Amino acid sequence: MTEQLFEDDGSQLDPAKVLEHMGNPAVLKRWEGTLMEMVELAEHALRDALGDQDNVPLLARQVVLQICDTMGGSIIYLPRGERLRVAIRDASIFREWRDGNRSIPELVRKHRLAMQTVYDIIARQRALHRRNEPDLFGFGNEE
Repeated sequence: MTEQLFEDDGSQLDPAKVLEHMGNPAVLKRWEGTLMEMVELAEHALRDALGDQDNVPLLARQVVLQICDTMGGSIIYLPRGERLRVAIRDASIFREWRDGNRSIPELVRKHRLAMQTVYDIIARQRALHRRNEPDLFGFGNEE
């Protein structure tokens, strides 16, 4: 299949346009394989979190569409199992610490980790977040 899933209307898809045609069987047929699996997984998770609401299928498609629009064409590694749980835990620890919701001792107790482990997690997460921040003053361009 070499034809595009959606018409090319610039560098970004308009989610509202795409989602308005999702009831069309011809469009749904093209959402096959991995994309359909992603939608079904998102829908299942949303139903668990939100209950059996009418807008769950639409929300699931919006989530998958946003992922595709943002990361489409990239080759990415998606962790699973313990590595995924640790990555989510570490991001949560950093967010709780950064936002001032929890102190280091509270995080140690909550996550049942050693204090040094929590400090190490925060240091790694800070470095990750710094790399993802834009260089507003051009210091990264110096050679």
